[in-house]
Amino acid sequence: MDATAFDAAAHTGTTDDSTDASYDVIVVGAGHAGCEAALACARMGRRTLLLTMNLDSVALMPCNPSVGGPAKGHLVREIDALGGEMGRNTDRTFIQIRLLNTGKGPAVQALRAQCDKQAYRLAMKYCLEAQPGLTLRQATVARLLYEVGPDGRPRATGVATSNGATFAARAIILTTGTFINGRLVVGEKTQAGGRAGEASALGISDALRQLGLTVRRFKTGTPPRVDARTIDFSRTIPQPGSPTPLYFSSDHAARVDVLLPPGRPNPLYPVPTGMESAWRPQLPCYLAHTTPRTHAIIRTNLDRSPLFNGIIEGIGPRYCPSIEDKVVRFAAKESHQVFLEPEGWRTGEVYVQGMNTSLPEDVQIAMLRSIPGLERVELMRTGYAVEYDYVPSDQLTLALETKAVAGLFLAGQINGTSGYEEAAAQGIVAGINAALAITGRPPFIPRRDEAYIGVLIDDLVTQPPTEPYRLHTSRAEHRLLLRHDNADLRLAHYAHGFGLIDGERYAATERRAALASAAEAELAACAITPAQAVNERAEALGLGSITQTTTAAELLRRPEARYWQVRALAAPDAGTVAQAMPTLPELDEDTAVEVELRIKYAGYIRKEQQIVQRARRLEDMPLAPTLDFRALPGLRNEARGALERVRPRTIGQAARIPGVTPADISILLVQCERSRRGMSRGVAARAVGAGHAPAEASG
Repeated sequence: MDATAFDAAAHTGTTDDSTDASYDVIVVGAGHAGCEAALACARMGRRTLLLTMNLDSVALMPCNPSVGGPAKGHLVREIDALGGEMGRNTDRTFIQIRLLNTGKGPAVQALRAQCDKQAYRLAMKYCLEAQPGLTLRQATVARLLYEVGPDGRPRATGVATSNGATFAARAIILTTGTFINGRLVVGEKTQAGGRAGEASALGISDALRQLGLTVRRFKTGTPPRVDARTIDFSRTIPQPGSPTPLYFSSDHAARVDVLLPPGRPNPLYPVPTGMESAWRPQLPCYLAHTTPRTHAIIRTNLDRSPLFNGIIEGIGPRYCPSIEDKVVRFAAKESHQVFLEPEGWRTGEVYVQGMNTSLPEDVQIAMLRSIPGLERVELMRTGYAVEYDYVPSDQLTLALETKAVAGLFLAGQINGTSGYEEAAAQGIVAGINAALAITGRPPFIPRRDEAYIGVLIDDLVTQPPTEPYRLHTSRAEHRLLLRHDNADLRLAHYAHGFGLIDGERYAATERRAALASAAEAELAACAITPAQAVNERAEALGLGSITQTTTAAELLRRPEARYWQVRALAAPDAGTVAQAMPTLPELDEDTAVEVELRIKYAGYIRKEQQIVQRARRLEDMPLAPTLDFRALPGLRNEARGALERVRPRTIGQAARIPGVTPADISILLVQCERSRRGMSRGVAARAVGAGHAPAEASG
């Protein structure tokens, strides 16, 4: 993540007349959130400026150079469906890709890729530079420019840099990552910094406080990197990539392996016989385990751990704890998994996943060398923790615009999240909404039942995190509807409407949806009658025997049945179905999987859709933006405070706010009904005043 620096005295009254340039949108910070925000704005036709402190750090992966995983992989697919770049850039630069949770249900299956760290950065920078309407510039922001409107609310109008340049804009998006008052910690040593080797951004917190925003503090960390030449990989368990083609992006035109290395992969990483990738070169990762000796070393040095001796004050992520935290919290466990993950094709640097730490360097070396396979390992980079300021996210609208400052949007870790994918998802939504806002169009707010992005943003605004937020599939009430394989079918119409994907790509998605629906209907209409020849063919295809007349859809519901098997069995020339029956269409793999899941989980999907429809009544019931919750009789004081703080848009959102009870919701429902009746009377009165009879009296 990237950042800039603000002067504590941010107020200038209005935009300076000596502005160097004027833009529609300025994005501050070129991490994963900033890149998606800037690209979305530019692709929607808005003149956009992307400012970063260091052009060599664009889209840098300062922690694990990986993308995806459960829920995170879903986000990447949704970003891609909305016309974002993270999925395409990952497909260009991954060194390994796998489908996770294949032994579980489709709702929790997701892609995860290990990327070439430097190739990812360079490919994204090239994409930004090639985007029409987007200017990329290295600069440190010194002041945030704004003016005060007639209502007394500040409105962001531009930025001024430390070099004296000023840039005007109608919307500003801050994507400052871990740089706001960033502090790096290793053992007893601390220094200012947003990440290793880069300065922190000072003054931003004071500037935001002056604008009426609250700022708090979080902590995150990263593990050491080690030299592959000093690892005995024979004592680890190889984790190969997928033997079959897998990609994040549905944009087939982007599946160009432009950044693959010449010749064979890096010889430092052994690929066991039988684990070679036939469809694309891939590097394995390697699994190792900590030992009781590892844990003893950590326990002996807890007094030197900043996490336990009081040096670190910020709250860290529960779902990505440091190794010392894991050893203390799970004292009964004799070992923890450690993954050794290459950082690229042309480097021997290895990321030690599972060993986040801020222990002193000598302790880091000792504990690493207690792990089988790492007895002679050498450090290349020391692990460290970073503390940073963030803005509690209940100060945002669901459009990611600050409530205190018009035209100021926040995305990424500044909102209290962790992870590249969560940042990128916020970035594309903030970019879309900034582009919409400056033309007066309604904001884009994806619902919880149509996107994990909707779950993420609603969680942040409605239930602000007290620790760095990480998305999980369990956070989604309707996760069977939000599978990673159908993201384009759920969201492509939004992207096309915003101009983020072209007509050809949208038409391909529409064809896929139509083909899947047609195949569903034909499967239900296709009858298969049991006979000796039929059963012989079914056995040969791996479908088992058929004892009674059945439809192709019922046959496909068998757990191991695949669409191609059923289609082959039901082919008219196989003698298994009457010639008058429909011929099952040939489908590509993605569409075939979509059809299989629709058929196999039809009952569950139907129940989920019914639940969504019942809940939609509350989600579609708006609360007036100016409603004074403090004046509503019957509300408890706790509910009044929570409702005033969040300012929910709908009854459904209000019901998810901590501290708001069903009794409070009943009072809000009464208020909504009164407002509806008042509006109806107002419409009728205006109709009578204009010489028209009210609708109730017509006829």
